[in-house]
Amino acid sequence: MVKTICKRLVILNAVFILLMTVYRTIFTVYYSGGLDFSIYLNDLFKAFFLGFRYDFAVIAYINAAVTLSFIVIFFINSKNVFVKFVKTLKYYYMFLFGGVISILCIDFGFYSYFQNHINILIFGVFEDDTKALFSTLAENYPLILVAVGFLSIFLFVFFMTKFILEKNIASFELNRIKIKYKILLSLLLISLNFISARGSFGLFPLGVDNAEVSDNNFINQVSINAIYTLQAALEARSKENRGMDYIAKMGYAGNIDKAFSDYLSLSIQDIPKDNPEKSLIRVTKYNKNIEEIKPNVIVIVMESLGTDLMHYNSPDFNVLGEFKKHLDEDIVFYRFLPGHMGTIGSLESVITNIVRLPLSKYLCQSKYAYNKYFYSGPMPYKNKGYEAIFLYGGNAGWRNVSSYMPNLGFDKIIGEGSMPKDYERNQWGVYDEYLFDRIFNLLGEGGNKKFIYALTTSNHPPYSLPSNYKSTMPLKLSPELEKSITGDMKLSKMRFATYQYSCQKVGEFLTRLKKSKYADNTIVAITGDHNFWSTFTYPVERKLDAMSVPFYLYIPKKLMPARESIDTSICGSHSDIMPTVYGVSLSSTSYCAMGTDLFSRQAGKNTASNDSGLIMNKDFALIYDFASNTQKYYVWNKDKSREIVLTEKTQEHENMLKHYKSAVAIAQYMLKNEKGKIK
Repeated sequence: MVKTICKRLVILNAVFILLMTVYRTIFTVYYSGGLDFSIYLNDLFKAFFLGFRYDFAVIAYINAAVTLSFIVIFFINSKNVFVKFVKTLKYYYMFLFGGVISILCIDFGFYSYFQNHINILIFGVFEDDTKALFSTLAENYPLILVAVGFLSIFLFVFFMTKFILEKNIASFELNRIKIKYKILLSLLLISLNFISARGSFGLFPLGVDNAEVSDNNFINQVSINAIYTLQAALEARSKENRGMDYIAKMGYAGNIDKAFSDYLSLSIQDIPKDNPEKSLIRVTKYNKNIEEIKPNVIVIVMESLGTDLMHYNSPDFNVLGEFKKHLDEDIVFYRFLPGHMGTIGSLESVITNIVRLPLSKYLCQSKYAYNKYFYSGPMPYKNKGYEAIFLYGGNAGWRNVSSYMPNLGFDKIIGEGSMPKDYERNQWGVYDEYLFDRIFNLLGEGGNKKFIYALTTSNHPPYSLPSNYKSTMPLKLSPELEKSITGDMKLSKMRFATYQYSCQKVGEFLTRLKKSKYADNTIVAITGDHNFWSTFTYPVERKLDAMSVPFYLYIPKKLMPARESIDTSICGSHSDIMPTVYGVSLSSTSYCAMGTDLFSRQAGKNTASNDSGLIMNKDFALIYDFASNTQKYYVWNKDKSREIVLTEKTQEHENMLKHYKSAVAIAQYMLKNEKGKIK
């Protein structure tokens, strides 16, 4: 009986391994995005073999309790106990292995959106507007069928386990085995289980940082098991809740002055000892026209306004609508990174004037939500008598922003609840055209000049359009575009339609403003919160396309910077937006910020970064994994200017990494040591 049960357990676990390998195969084929398998055949073999080790380790963890229980019952040597034990296994495996398969399925969907396996962003499901989120899912996906599908997974595991393990079990007889053989068999089973769970004979057990078998990032993604990335996410969240010491992790423990010195390329003697943040103070140049005009400033963060889709715009695929003429007329930085890969993180990155801490809680939902941010985006305008207004198309209570934004210096927080009732809404808030209408009307309310910071909602699942919107602009897919789509085609077409709608409406808003009395006294800055997700798969060489958003600027002629200072080929990120806007809207005004004025002399050497690991300047790029503290080095492709090519490490890469690490250390210092000393 013992021998038979052991054989059946081996068969059952072999089936589990097979199922996980089938999942990995489907994942590879579905998300490969035209990858030439013949070139990477050897790397794919390595990825699948490493994936097998990950899967085997997961199964070994599941089997740990089974092994120990088996050994105890083995020594008891009771047929009745043995039979009961075997019959309980179908419930055990149903919950645990059924759970594993379910997590893999969730990971499959997660990857389609974030181009990465499950990570700390998964917790956003519980921190976002959960009602709107599930409403969105219900709109786009047959949730009842999904629920039935997950239930079927558990039932399948249940009946498969029952079929393999319990067949004729009552008729088996227990063998009499000598105690010494029982001990040897027990030690063997424990050893095999331990080694399998460890996944390695080396000094360290198998972990997510071992998942590198190729210079192709997607192939490396193939090998990883989502259970491991979920575990890493849970560990990161645990460290985050305990308070990760970013200053120490970046190498500046007890030496924050050195971080400021490295970040600013200054001698450490030039960093004020008692108040090092003073070294971040800048003063805008005196400008007679700014003094006279005192322009309104509007900064708009648009949902999913990624740069990549803009490159596909054509007469037949008119995704930009009226926004295109403004993109052609005005200033646009296209080599530009969001601060984060999600909406709220990017919203914070633009307006806090510090870089985002990787793998950290959003500030608005953390202990820092109630800081008084003397260095925040609105403060220089507040100090000049401006009225600062935060405007969100959705619920102002979303992610605690209604409590957080006043601490940044905003006088008014306006959400959909305080907007006119006749504004048409979707699950997330009012449609963009109504938000832009509200922004325009705010310019004429009250006597003060306005600093308006706004966030749109329309280009967000469930991809609905207002009832009064009838587009005549074509969205015909070219063969190239259709071939590159890896997401659901129907949903992708709906995404294109909402992207077009958002671009059309922001274009109409700009046209209206330029024809109005505000044309000569209002500056408008527009960016995206993150790229256009869940439609395309990006190889590592297209990391910039996978992440980039535009930074658009409308500046009246009298306020336009000198032509020689405008170089839109330089790299920038969300933390550079406010310093750039300060430079064209405020005269002789001091501010405290980590970003760079992209019209300044220093901008040509600017290093841009994102908390997901891409760091770049005009000539070089590197991808830095914060969790494992590893990096890869690249240069820009001479033939394809937006693509990167793997290269050897240079001193420039070293300098860029030092710049980023010092920035992270400074950001935590600024949050922990908010003193309000700088006015």
